[in-house]
Amino acid sequence: MIVKINREIPLIGCIAFGIIDRGTNLLQVRPTSVCNLNCPFCSVDSGAFSKRHKVNYEVECDYLLEEIEKVVEFKGDEIEINLDSVGEVLCYPEIEELIKGLRKINNVKKISMQTNGFLYKKLDVDIMNFSIHALDSKLAKELAGVECYDIDKVIVNLKKYLKDRVQVRLCPVWIPKVNDEEIPKLILLAKELGCELGIQKYETYSYSRQIKRAKPLTWWKFYHQLEKWEKELDIKLKLTAKDVEIKKLKRIPEVFKKNDKVSVEIVCKGWIEGQMVGVAKGRCISINKCNKDIGDQVNVKILETKNNIYLAE
Repeated sequence: MIVKINREIPLIGCIAFGIIDRGTNLLQVRPTSVCNLNCPFCSVDSGAFSKRHKVNYEVECDYLLEEIEKVVEFKGDEIEINLDSVGEVLCYPEIEELIKGLRKINNVKKISMQTNGFLYKKLDVDIMNFSIHALDSKLAKELAGVECYDIDKVIVNLKKYLKDRVQVRLCPVWIPKVNDEEIPKLILLAKELGCELGIQKYETYSYSRQIKRAKPLTWWKFYHQLEKWEKELDIKLKLTAKDVEIKKLKRIPEVFKKNDKVSVEIVCKGWIEGQMVGVAKGRCISINKCNKDIGDQVNVKILETKNNIYLAE
């Protein structure tokens, strides 16, 4: 089921779609939650075979651009728009129109995008962050979670973006005891092709998929291994906010506090089974254990408010 997000539903408040401001010059923009893979370590359990998510979202392009422009104006400085998703951004049917519109917004300095690389579209972006976790074809397919995945096709797509003069960054998730031997291969590939690197730490959460034989490392062990690879392969791997040009900026004010009791109007189904999305004070609120109908008014208690992402019950 795909819910079309229109002007009746605010674009701030829900983690699965819209705009997320974490108090920096980088804005996360999520036009869709649809995903074409089914990674067994997905931190948000996304994809067509998800047991938790029976609903996906697509935001109307014109509406999304209007709201992005308002937030960029509020931030008052040059902004990087990072097109990311709890799924795959290239599944968004209006991606070309969205990027063209972003280029017209004053103070949008840079456009970056997260992708698993299995799809390709020629796009006017500055940076493509490729989530490639293995070069071994069998393991790569296993970590993508779908039989149709072809790592050779992904590398071809990566090279197309390089040919388009797009800066490419390889962002593998290092999963201990799973793809340990693949990370050095990916580092060497990045050096060969002139790509940047941003190795990610494997984490598990309440709603994530987990690989049984893998356990998250401590941050000390993670960075210690990065240092070893840096020395062995002569490359910088430990990135700072300065390296990726991220700085603090004023953030959109939060309109609720934890434990606030709020009356909201139900507007659509929530991303998680048994959840609905309500609206109050121009924000979306995801409401757990809610069986109300669209249009109903319901009183809720706010559980989480961080970064204007609201959860209630």
